[in-house]
Parts: sequence; structure tokens; C-alpha cells
Amino acid sequence: MDNNKICIPRVLKNTAYVLAPIILIILIFVIACLSYPMEREAINNKENFIETNIFAEKYASEIFNAFSSVKHFEQNNYDSSSLPFFTYETEVNDNKNIKKIYYITDYYGSNVRWLIINKETKTAYTNIEYSLGTSTFDDVKNQVLSEGKYWNYNNSKLDTTINKLKNVEYVDIRLSQDSKDANNYSIYTSLLDPLEAPDSIYQAKVLYNILLVISPNAMYLIPILVIILIILVPIVVIGIGKKRGHTEIVLNWFDKILIELACFIDLFIGSIGMVFIAVVSDTRDMLTFILGITSIGIGFLIIYLACIHFFETVVKRIKTHTFIKTTFIYWIYKKVKALSKNIKLNNHFIAYFILYIMINILSVLLVFGTPLLGIALFVGFNTWTGMTLVKKIESNTNVKKAIHELYDGKTDINLNENDFCNEDKKVAKEIHDIAGGLSNAIEERLKSERLKTELITNVSHDIKTPLTSIINYVDLLKKENIKGEKANEYLNILDNKSQRLKKLTEDLVEASKASSGAIKLDMEKLNVNELIKQVSGEFEDKFKSHNLEEIVSFPKDELYIEADSRYMYRVLENMYSNIAKYAMDGTRVYIDIIDEDDKIFIKLKNVSKQKLNISVDELMQRFVRGEASRNTEGSGLGLSIARSLTELQNGKFNIYLDGDLFKVTIEFEEKK
Repeated sequence: MDNNKICIPRVLKNTAYVLAPIILIILIFVIACLSYPMEREAINNKENFIETNIFAEKYASEIFNAFSSVKHFEQNNYDSSSLPFFTYETEVNDNKNIKKIYYITDYYGSNVRWLIINKETKTAYTNIEYSLGTSTFDDVKNQVLSEGKYWNYNNSKLDTTINKLKNVEYVDIRLSQDSKDANNYSIYTSLLDPLEAPDSIYQAKVLYNILLVISPNAMYLIPILVIILIILVPIVVIGIGKKRGHTEIVLNWFDKILIELACFIDLFIGSIGMVFIAVVSDTRDMLTFILGITSIGIGFLIIYLACIHFFETVVKRIKTHTFIKTTFIYWIYKKVKALSKNIKLNNHFIAYFILYIMINILSVLLVFGTPLLGIALFVGFNTWTGMTLVKKIESNTNVKKAIHELYDGKTDINLNENDFCNEDKKVAKEIHDIAGGLSNAIEERLKSERLKTELITNVSHDIKTPLTSIINYVDLLKKENIKGEKANEYLNILDNKSQRLKKLTEDLVEASKASSGAIKLDMEKLNVNELIKQVSGEFEDKFKSHNLEEIVSFPKDELYIEADSRYMYRVLENMYSNIAKYAMDGTRVYIDIIDEDDKIFIKLKNVSKQKLNISVDELMQRFVRGEASRNTEGSGLGLSIARSLTELQNGKFNIYLDGDLFKVTIEFEEKK
């Protein structure tokens, strides 16, 4: 998967996580609407909300609440502080024998206007704000009865324009539950049209209208929503564990702990969400209502995320076949299995532990009979046990120290077997033998490398002497102006082959010295940009002769590395020479200098003129070139020399092949 592209399965999975709860909530709501028994017949007949029984019940409930507020207000001697609303008193003219009108505000508002008159006290109560601006009772009464839909109750007589409320039992039963002297009151009510306040009537109407729309279509919506949910499940499962730049399932630390512990952690996180939901109580005012809704939303979000988290870790464990391996039962199984592998050692330990307990019990029992013997046995045995443990610990420490030294490359380890106890004596002897064998192997390897270097140097020197004579005599023959086209052709061939043999001899000596490290380095601070410019200038003509376009990408700032200028130049020269020889004519050559994480990268890329039918490992070996033909110029030592010289200067040299694209990366630490 391309690192520069987004991970499509992961994006689809996250989208499904957002859609799933929305679809599920809609599905539950549709099912609830379908099974809701309220006004099934009215919904099927698409009746007006005013003509439904639920409207009548809600309207009656509003009347009852108004009457209860009035009775409660009177019973508390007109103390408004005892009510969840405010009251205002208005003096009126003595017409209709009404002396006072109390305006009782409803905090949430109501779509029912009401006027309740206490016939005994000649006091009126209303929720109409208009009563604050008038001193005439008839004005208030007219305001109540001005609406087209009303319900009045006076002297046990009912007067209403609402069909469903023509039966007095809807309200009379509720009033009688609160007070048996409801006949002492006159009640005038009317319904606002359209509804304004979000009271129970308004909420019932909204629900009824939703049911009118959903109920006829519920049988079609449910299968569609179910199918969408079923489709979302595999999308989520496929996307779990996917990550950009990775083809395999990516696990994090949470996916590697015991599944029981993971379940406990997510349950704990989910319980935090439950706390957010549980703390919501009073939502009577707007501020607490908003805070309550927010707290509930946060609570459900935490619970949902905890469920997703646990579901993902289960799926990833199943995908990577590690679910069973991360269970507590499997953990116990592994411990028992590991214990069984060391059964011999464990048997010794268990036997000694039982012996230790028995002797200590025996020494305690002897104290009661022969105290001196019991104390002597207890002190002597425990002292011997302590000394044995100390020796065992010291023995294990020495073994660990020797292994650590051996790991660090130190081979002159001398272990005395008498300093170790029991099984550790054998281990000490084996470590000592390994260290000796490793030391001998290293010494033989170094000796072999020295002999190879000396052999190559001596042979090269022996070849160089007659080769120089051949080159000189060929040069003299060319000056003799020998006639004959064939003779001159042969002289040119001798000249080319002798020069090539000379170059091969020099490269062979240099490769031998570079690989063995027999080179004296003069490390200094080098400007990478200037070094690249210098080498590019040297090869400008060669590149032009092959129609190669060099594209160099320099950073804005000057970059420095610590290296030997001569050998660093030789490394780059070898690379440029390799490009000039083997790059396809008429193509571009890219040279990039990159500063990344305090490291300097020099990247050279070109397209090979010949098919690269060879691996990177083979290409890095000596006398190997990236083409099948051996007739081209070059010794096959250039890459090997460049790598050896780079590594001697504490750098890294890597080759990458991608089809016919040949790429070399040289890496050095940045010198600040």
C-alpha cells in the first residue's frame, strides 16, 4: 500500500462507526412507533390530533395541574415561595363580585389558557399575562374565551367546543382526586391555536404527527435499516487493524494484554459514562437542562467508545489468531508448561523446601525438650542455608557477567570452576570454552584477512612492474610510426587492454585495503553541497557526451559531515563514473541531498541502459557488474570500494533496484 495514499478500509470503518448508532436509533424509534398502542385507530384513519383521546387526556391533565396549583396556593395562604412559579396580584372593580385576580406564571409555559374562580373567597386565578394590565374582570374572562376551542366547567355544567371533552369524566375524576369541593370553583379554559409552549400537549402532537408519517412506511423502513446495519458490520470488521503503509494487521499494546484485563479496563471506562448519565437529576431551568443533555450525551459517547474499543481488540486478536493466546487460561497453561520443562530443577527445589520446613519444625519441637540442641540445629541449619544461597547468587551473577562480556566481544574470559556451585560449574566451563573458541576464530579470521591483503598487494606489485614495461614499449611502438592499418589497430588494442589491466590492478589494491581497513583516514568537516558541485563539474562533459541531464536538489542551508575529503571524493567519483558508464543515454540523473533527523542522505538515481538481471546482494560483491556482458569498461570493484570506504568513514551505503531504476543512498551523521 502506498504511504502517500489514505487507508480506504480505515476511512470506511470510521464512517460506519458514525453511521451505525444513527441508523440503530432510527430503527429502534421506527420499531417503537410501530408497536406504540396510542391512537392506533386514529393514526390509521389519519384523524386530526384534536379529535384523539390522547389530546383529551393531555388537555384534562393541564386543567388538573392548573387546579392543583390554585389549591396549593390557597392552602399555603397565598405564599408564592412555596411554588415553582411566581404570582402577581391585581385589584379589580367589584363587578361580578370578583375582588382580586392572581396571575400565576407557568415556568415552562402552557398552551391552555385558564381562569379559575373561587366562589367562596371571590378570588380569581389565571395564567393570562393580560391580567396584569387591566382592572376589569370581564376583560380577563373574554381573553380566555376568545380562542375558538374552549372548555368551561361551572355549577357542575360543562360547556365545550372540543368533542372529545364533552364527557365531564375526563376532568371531573381528576378534580375530585384533589378536592371534593371542586363544585365551589368555576373553571374557564381555552386552547391556543397554533400551539406555542412546549408542554405535554405540544409534545403529544409532535409524536402523533411523527407516527402519522412513520407508521404507514414502517414496514418498508425496518428492512432497509436492517440491511444497512448488516452491510456496516463487515465494513467495520474489514477496516479494523488496517493502517496506512501496512498490509498486515497492526496491533498496539492494548491488543497484547490479557483479554480479561482489557475487558475490565473498558468496563471501567464505560462505568465513567454511566456516572455522567446518573448525575443528571433536576433539569427544570434552561441551564440545568442544557447541562443535563450535555452530560447524558457525553455519558453515552464514552460508553459507545468503550464498546468500540473492546470490539476492535477482540476482532484484531481473532484476525491475528492471538485471541486464545491472550486469555488468562492460556497464560496459566504457558506457565504450567514452562514449569514442566524445568521439572528436574523444580523437583530439587521442592524437595529442598520440604526438607527446610521439616528441619525447622524439628528444631522448634526440640526447643521444648532439649532447648540447647533445638537452638543449635535451628541456627546452624539456617546459617548453612543462607551461605548456600549467597554462593548460588554470586555464582549466577558471575555467569551473567561472563555472558554479557562475551556478548560485547570480549573473549579473554577466565572462569574458575571452583568459584561456582553444582550446575553452574558446567555452565562456567562451557562459557570458557566458547570464549576460547571464539577468540581463536577471530584471530584466524584476522590472520586470513592480513594474508589476503598481503597476497593481493604483492601480486599486484609483481604484475605492476611488467605491466609498466608493456605500457612503455607500446607507447614507444606507437611513436615509431609503423605502417600498416592492422599493426596500428593491434597497438591500440594492446594500449587499451594494458591501461585497463593497470586500472584493475590499482582498484584491486584499493579494494583490498578498504575492506581490511588498512587505510589511514584524515577526518575533517566537509561541506556536502560543495563536494557534490565539485564532482558534478568533473563529470559534466562525460554526462553531456551520453546526453544525460543531471538534476541536483540542494537544500537551502549548508550541510556538513565528518569524513576524509580524499576518500569521500573517491566514493562519489565511483558513483558518478558508474552512472556515466551504465545509465541509459538521453535520460535524467537525479542527485538529492536531504537533511532528516540529524542525518545527511545523498541519493543518486538513474535508469540503467541494460536490464538489471541481478540481485542487490550479488551486485555488492567484488568483480560483479549489473549487466550480463563482460565486455564493457570497468572492473566490477567500484561499488565494493565505495561501500567499504563509506563504512570506514562511519557512514552507510545502500543500493535499491526497482526494475531498471538504480538508486544509491549514502548516509552520514550531520556535523553541526
